[in-house]
Amino acid sequence: MILPLSGIRVLSMEQAVALPFATRHLADLGADVIRIQSHKRRSPGTGEIDLTRNKRQLAIDLAAPGGRDIFLRIARECDVVAHNFTPRVVRQFGIDYEGVRRVRPDVIYVSLTGFGTTGPWGERPLFGPGAEAVAGHNLLIGDPDAWPGRPGTNVYGDVVCGMNATFAVLAALEERERTGRGQHIDISLYETAVSFLGPVIAAAQLGAEPRRLANQDANFAVHGVFDCAGTDRHIALAVRSDQMDDLAAALGITEPSAAAVQQALASMDADTATSKLQARGIAAHVVSDAADVVNDEHLWSRRYFATVERSFTGKPELYAHAGPAWGGGPLVPLQEAHPLGADTAVILREIGGYSDEEVAEFARADVIGLGERDQFRGWPAPDPVRVTRGELSRIEPDHDGWKRFARPAEAAR
Repeated sequence: MILPLSGIRVLSMEQAVALPFATRHLADLGADVIRIQSHKRRSPGTGEIDLTRNKRQLAIDLAAPGGRDIFLRIARECDVVAHNFTPRVVRQFGIDYEGVRRVRPDVIYVSLTGFGTTGPWGERPLFGPGAEAVAGHNLLIGDPDAWPGRPGTNVYGDVVCGMNATFAVLAALEERERTGRGQHIDISLYETAVSFLGPVIAAAQLGAEPRRLANQDANFAVHGVFDCAGTDRHIALAVRSDQMDDLAAALGITEPSAAAVQQALASMDADTATSKLQARGIAAHVVSDAADVVNDEHLWSRRYFATVERSFTGKPELYAHAGPAWGGGPLVPLQEAHPLGADTAVILREIGGYSDEEVAEFARADVIGLGERDQFRGWPAPDPVRVTRGELSRIEPDHDGWKRFARPAEAAR
């Protein structure tokens, strides 16, 4: 199958989450993504397949004599060059936009930074959680009487920025095809985090100060998350004012107040409650955990998930992984994450034009790395003791129930 970005090559100096998330989508679209890191620094384990899948791994020490020259020789053959370091770092090595453009005039160069490459905060470092805080998200999240919260994932700001970067690269590739010109994409965690706070910013300009509402919403008569029967099981409701009679009928209560709703739901199974409410047109659903999501028949029926054969336990086993954000997981061939440096020799020979002798000399001089030092050996097995310590809420016995939805050829492996 020919994917949309087949023939496009991306060289990405990436760490953390935002840029790896962006280039993951480019790889899913068929681009040859080369992830570059120093082999002298500890790298993310290959367990992070969602950030490293479908990518090749190139290990170069840019600070070593000759490291920058190798980088630029590879960059010369790439359509997109990206980084998520502070501007000072890439200027220091002479691999900023101007440096790369000298060897590849039509390059699409992506600077994904905390605050952008210009302005008074341009050199400040920033990660996703900090972006959520500085953009004002935290003061909008959580209980009104408690300290400010943050989204339930530690990478919310990262993935929003990463997806915006993906769109920007796609637009730049189309522009280059039309005009022949490359460009510098200067995108920041801060600005993309601010970009979807429009209503809050508009309210502030009118003198209003939005307060934290926890799970409440002024547009609904009943809106929130309610406890259900079982361990750590809940249901989320969004009930309009004209649906209050339907809410009362579905739950068998006379007065559909939040307190009465909670009392009724406390003795009900979350799935049963969801079915009863949905049958009356009320937006309601179980508050899912990871096991619920991976075992969701709806997602599997839409072919959202894909499967990858991995060898964490010493023997090949099948694992489910999220496909591209636009769905069609099985249509995109997911490749296992490569160890850091696993593709260095091939990339230097095929793209850089270096001989076997030159590659061997680079390795002897420790300018490049040819293999990862610390390989991922799998996640720790669920242990009941971790439940009592509060690390896990429970152990899901049907955690691999998703295999019944996989295609027969996959499930048989």
